[in-house]
This record gives sequence, C-alpha cells and structure tokens, in this order.
Amino acid sequence: MSERLETWIDAAIGETREALVRDGKPIALRIVRASDDGRRARWGEIYCARVREIDRRRRGAFLDLGLRDQSGFLPLGDDGRARRAGRERERVALHEGQGVVVAVAREAARGKNPVIELQETGHDGEAPHLIGRHESDEEMLLAKPADTAMRGKLDAAIEDALAKIVPLPGGGMLSIEPTAALVAIDVDAGGRPGSGDPERFALELNVAAAREVARQLRLRSLGGLVAIDFVHLRAKSHRKQLEDEVRQSFADDPWNVQFGGLSSFGVYELARAQYRTPLHEQLRDADGRIGLETVALMALRAIEREARAGSGRQIACTVAGEVKAWLDAAEIGWRAELSNRIGMRWSLDAAPEGAFWPRDKIDARAQ
Repeated sequence: MSERLETWIDAAIGETREALVRDGKPIALRIVRASDDGRRARWGEIYCARVREIDRRRRGAFLDLGLRDQSGFLPLGDDGRARRAGRERERVALHEGQGVVVAVAREAARGKNPVIELQETGHDGEAPHLIGRHESDEEMLLAKPADTAMRGKLDAAIEDALAKIVPLPGGGMLSIEPTAALVAIDVDAGGRPGSGDPERFALELNVAAAREVARQLRLRSLGGLVAIDFVHLRAKSHRKQLEDEVRQSFADDPWNVQFGGLSSFGVYELARAQYRTPLHEQLRDADGRIGLETVALMALRAIEREARAGSGRQIACTVAGEVKAWLDAAEIGWRAELSNRIGMRWSLDAAPEGAFWPRDKIDARAQ
C-alpha cells in the first residue's frame, strides 16, 4: 500500500508556500514569490523571446525574456545550432535579433542564468514576454491563506530545510553543505546508541542516512553533483547493500538521478537534475545570511498572526532598518493586502537608530 501524501499550502502576503508531505513528514517544498513576476524565470514557463547574443565560446545564446533581472541561456551544439525541443534531429540556426518561443528547462542556480529550450521560431522578437506558466504554478495562484496552525507547520518545515545539521532517525546526523561545485554531505554517528557489532552499526547508520539524504535533497531542491561521505564499511556485501539502498531511496524522486558508486574511501557520488532554484538561494543571501525579503515577509505574517489573536487591538511591529527599507521600496502592494486582511490596525517601524537589532529580529505585538 502506498504511503499517504498530503499538501500543506499557504497564500501569505508576498509569497505562496507549499509542502508535499508523506506520513506527516515534508518531502518537498516550493515557494512562489510575487516579487519574481517580471524579474525571474520559473521552471516550465514559456516566453516569446529575442536572441540578444550568440556566444560561440560558451556554445550558447543569451535571450531576452522580458525580465528585469535575468536573461535566458540556450545551449548550442558543436555546429552552433540549437535543438528544437521534442525534435531530437532538428537543428536550428539562430541569429541575433531573431524572435523565438522558448520554455524554461532549469531555473537560475549557483549564479548561472536560467537554461531554456527552443520551442518554435517565427516570433517577431518584439517586446519579449511571458505567455504561459507550468500548471503547478497556476494552481499556486488559486491558493488561500492558511490558518495559524498550518503556517506554523510550514514555518517549521522551512526552518528545518535551511539547517546545516539534520538529525537521523535512531541517532546520528547529516551535515549538508551546498557549494559552487557540488553538494557535500557528511554522515556522523553523533550520539547514536552503539551495538556489539561495529560493522552492523555502521551499516544501519548508513542506511538511515541514505534514506534521509534522498528526502533532504528533494526537500531543499538541491541538484548537481552530490558527494556523500558515509561511515566506512569493510565488508563487500555491506557496501553492495548500501549502494542498493541509495538507489532504492531515490526510486520515487521526480527529478532524474544518475548513480556513481561507493569509493574505497566511503564516498558515494550521484548527480541529481537541477530544475528549480535551491531553497537556500531563494531565502538567503549569497553570504548565507537570511535574505531581506525573507525577513520582510516573515514580519508581515507576524503582524497578521498577532492581529488574529489580538481581538481588534492595534498591532505594532518593529524590524531592522534595512528590512523596513526593503518593504518601503517593495512593488508587491503589501500595504493594501495587509489592510484588507486585518484592517487598518497596524503600524510598522524601524528599530531606533544606533540600537543593536539583528536582521532577523521581528517584534510584533498587540498594544
């Protein structure tokens, strides 16, 4: 019998957050932000675009998608031609200024442009613009605001998915470190209870780790090369058992996974397709700090939460000056939406100048 799946979803001000949950445990997260509209490409979107530059050194073409922050990158073959999606043998020569219809095959990640696929030629190339979204994103647009309990569960799921250290069932932990080149994962026994058989202990720890690695990569939208440093196994049969377990753990992964093998040093390599921007790149800055937009939207949810519990009282919220500045400059219309949800009984202020106020500190309270 298949395991029970459910969806947690919340249309908050400025972003809609969704979690796919198996037996009470989140296995995938997705966040769609209002600020992305007109700025960043999302997987599965379709654009009328214009070829801006053909870069033969990089074997690709940069396309204007009509976005403020991103250009699309279309890979070209050795012959300098593009492959038309769905027609493996058809190669198309492009020229700068040409209009085409393209689909987003991979969102921007690790500082690289979104990768696109050629769908059709013949567009006039004027005023590049979005013409279609993936059906799953269309469904996100229909989501409703969740209650306080559901928001709390989503908050906890996202916080866990951003953590570097992940506890394992039965004890032990994973350390997950995305880098520019790969995702490095270390398996540590931690405080896991031991047994009289060290080899059996290592095998059980590694099996638990393999299952959790598969969940965490999907949860965090991590892809590319992944290196897992398992606890060393001596027995050849146990090494084979672990390799089989890794493959089985990824059996229901919706993204393509290619498996390497277990090296003599206990490191297992695999490659997972990267379609969406990793969660940490969405929610954190390049230096690892939580992003201004992330904190700003957290503050709006905090005001709404306090208003729901405050029985008509005025809600005052204080945030770091840089967070207040982001909200003042935001183009997402949050003021009107917040007032529509809770009325005009809120105020938002910056922390006093000179006061120590961490970026992620939010003080929202009923007065």
